[in-house]
Amino acid sequence: MKDGIGTRSRRIGLVINTALKPSRDFLLGAVNGIHSGGLGKPLLFLAGSATSPVNIRSFAENGLDGMIFCGLRRDIAVEFGRLMPNHPSVVLCTYAPLSAEDWDLLGYGGEVVLDNVAIGVQAADFFVSHGLKHFAFLAANAYRERIAGKIRSEAFMRRVKERLGANGTFAKCMVGVVSENEDFWEVGSGDTEKWIKALPRPCGLLVNGDREAANVIFICRCLGIRVPDDIEVLGVNNSQGLCEQAHPSISSLCPDYASCASVAVDMLMSLLSDPVLPFDRRSVKVAACRLVERGSTSSGEYGHVVARAREFIIKNACRGIDVSDVVGQVGISRRLLEKRVRAATGQTILDMIQKVRLENVCNLLVTTTLPVSEVTSRSGYELTSNLSRLFRKTFGMSMSEYRRSYGKVNCKRNETPRRKFF
Repeated sequence: MKDGIGTRSRRIGLVINTALKPSRDFLLGAVNGIHSGGLGKPLLFLAGSATSPVNIRSFAENGLDGMIFCGLRRDIAVEFGRLMPNHPSVVLCTYAPLSAEDWDLLGYGGEVVLDNVAIGVQAADFFVSHGLKHFAFLAANAYRERIAGKIRSEAFMRRVKERLGANGTFAKCMVGVVSENEDFWEVGSGDTEKWIKALPRPCGLLVNGDREAANVIFICRCLGIRVPDDIEVLGVNNSQGLCEQAHPSISSLCPDYASCASVAVDMLMSLLSDPVLPFDRRSVKVAACRLVERGSTSSGEYGHVVARAREFIIKNACRGIDVSDVVGQVGISRRLLEKRVRAATGQTILDMIQKVRLENVCNLLVTTTLPVSEVTSRSGYELTSNLSRLFRKTFGMSMSEYRRSYGKVNCKRNETPRRKFF
């Protein structure tokens, strides 16, 4: 059967380790890569997660022309290659380049590798920009961390030395007992607690994973170590639910997994279109990585104080707090806190509270049919009349008009105005 580009339809296997947070990003990147290249029709994607030889064999017997592996352990990917009867072209999205021995077993193809050096460099630059002099790296003793963590930690340390020379210190720790699926870290003997307690302060701590970062923050809370005042914590992967549920919430670096998968699709189609190219061993690095800053790090001259105030406001604004509550939580005078908040954000404390509340009001108006009185109470306001005046002043319309214009019944979700206040 011929498709629109003059070649027969391809049967492509897409294998994603669904135990990992980046799975969704990998999948979206692969799908976008197919559609952007106009290659959707000739491709049949057989998606799954390979965790045992039985699953591998079942998947491998589908007579595939090509394979894309995303976030898969290298030994499992190599086992795929060994079982494939026709040795199809293979492209891997992986954390580190494969060895020549791995490729001999896997067959021919290419690899798209996360630029772990770029992650370490970006973390170092981020902490140095905060004026920190002490730095540390922590990873769980798991397969992925041994591969990517080694590269990231070495790049992190080199960059610190480049920026600060002998003026900076660096500590490294490999911790934990990890279960077979590598997703659960058990603190263990107490060595981690001792290591964290001994870190010089203030310290910038890069943690090679958000789950481990959440455990670090829990340990700090138990030890009375303030985050981010004493230790700023930066995770990797931006696992949103986990990051946002921690207290304080976790700042995180998010590698561009979607771009990795999209590049892998392009590479595989090149390999399939030219019978000569599959014998090339290709390796492409994807360096893009975005930083999502939350409460576990700070920025600016007064970042530590402002971060604590902002974190408290985000979590409690809709519970009816006022400026005095924020001042009591931070522990400095109202005059000094107002001065530092304005210097760092250009806003007053009351402005910050009101903006969080108004964001909640907008979300409730758009996504629910609650009465305006209920929206008022759920957003931390006592009187609907006061909220009505403030809402009209801010948005130029009443709450009822806003709901009619932007409610989920009357507009598409992506047309709803979202005001980013922080």
